[in-house]
Amino acid sequence: MTKYNLTNQQLDDLKEAYCELICDSMDWKSMEQFVYQTLQDDYAKYNQHELFEEIECTHDDVTLQELIDNLDVTPVDDNNSTHTYSLNVNESISFPVHKE
Repeated sequence: MTKYNLTNQQLDDLKEAYCELICDSMDWKSMEQFVYQTLQDDYAKYNQHELFEEIECTHDDVTLQELIDNLDVTPVDDNNSTHTYSLNVNESISFPVHKE
């Protein structure tokens, strides 16, 4: 194959044209499968907090709660929160606080 030195703009244009070619050659089921797999790959990198935030921002907190309810999980009783109190400069101490 002939070698080319594309400019950044030409490379971006080539990428765009190739994406259009791939999308045009997909039927709706293939496209759905591709989008689903891409989302699965992306969300696999999220921790719980990031995923909760994503769902709340994309949809709302009601949707997040409905999705969690479908998992049949028991909520955690958050009686043991941790508080941090400052001592001297660059010193701190953390300990659990229990509600009575």
